[in-house]
Amino acid sequence: MQPRIRAAGALFAAFALAAAAACSDDSGGGDGAADPDAGEVFEEDRLVTMVNESARLLYEVENAENRIIQNCLEQGGFDVHDQLWFTTYEPEEQEALYAAEDWGDWLPPSDEAAQYGLGVWSMTDGGQSDPDLDAYRDFKGFVDDGDLMAGGEGGGVNLPDNAAFEALSPQEQYDWYVAFYGEATAADENGYLLGDDAPEPSNSGGDEEADFGDDFDYVQPEPGGCQREMIDALYDDLQLVEDAEGGEYRTAYWEWRQANPMDDAASIDAANVAYREAMAPVQAALIECLEGRGRAGWEFGEEGSLPLTDYLYELYEGPQDVQDHPSLPDDAPSDYEGQKEFEIAFAVDLAACGDETGYRETAEQEWADSRNDLYLSIETAVYAWQDEVRTTLATAQDVIES
Repeated sequence: MQPRIRAAGALFAAFALAAAAACSDDSGGGDGAADPDAGEVFEEDRLVTMVNESARLLYEVENAENRIIQNCLEQGGFDVHDQLWFTTYEPEEQEALYAAEDWGDWLPPSDEAAQYGLGVWSMTDGGQSDPDLDAYRDFKGFVDDGDLMAGGEGGGVNLPDNAAFEALSPQEQYDWYVAFYGEATAADENGYLLGDDAPEPSNSGGDEEADFGDDFDYVQPEPGGCQREMIDALYDDLQLVEDAEGGEYRTAYWEWRQANPMDDAASIDAANVAYREAMAPVQAALIECLEGRGRAGWEFGEEGSLPLTDYLYELYEGPQDVQDHPSLPDDAPSDYEGQKEFEIAFAVDLAACGDETGYRETAEQEWADSRNDLYLSIETAVYAWQDEVRTTLATAQDVIES
């Protein structure tokens, strides 16, 4: 069984701001809602074009906002900037909606399992001197942290040259931040620059209250400075929003851009629920297969995977705080070589059960179905959002030229 979509890459290169403003009526997703199939009939090319157009517009609006803020700062006498605040990266063209392995890809192929297990050994102290380590890292395509930051032809992140800003005195840097986003935020985020002369933070949570009327651990200061000038020039919906991902630690942050339907948590949650429900039968079959191989007690978590890493970390490192997996056998080995052999044998059984139940193929297909439905359900709303962003870009062009 093949999933309907396989993907590579991630989002495509953007046009210049001026060109975007001049050609906003002609862009690839410009009038997607007019398509009679929009939101009704799945068509990969149409939806991929929608995703790429959304990435292009977001990149352009970020650059527009930055241009307005920089102009404001320079009018105030701040000619040297913290470039980390003004660095954007051109998105690459996305060729499909998602990759086949986006379902999680935690189930190893049989040949990989037989050679490398689940690779947990490579993250242990003993694994650092394992003769198989370099071969495993090459096999998985891992790179060193230094290479990730190096950029250039080898990939990685090209960090901006911030030497001029870093050469400023602490007071000059702090003054720049005050001009950038206001005294309150600068006191919270950059007061350390002034040492003993640092101003009191605007709030440290606990006793502060957001507009919701409830106690919060942290409430972000209201934007000020040139950032606020940009917001007032381009947007009319500045609002304080509770962070839904905060859990017990309650925080609230300011938002001003139009909400992108592609980031809608309720839609994404619904797609994830549909995927989990569709996977329930094959998950039960995988658990039954593992039990038949003497590996009982496994349960799938809410994210749709087994707690494999926690289980094997306990093997290598001893009891862990998280106990959401079966207990290790009483005769589990205590030496590194024996532990690695245990891991590989376990991974071989896991991979074999994956093959017997068709788990990987089912996961790829059900993930494809749930994502297809997700993008189709938000398509019309995304086109409306794109039109709103184009209007913002046109306003930004007028502000920049004024």
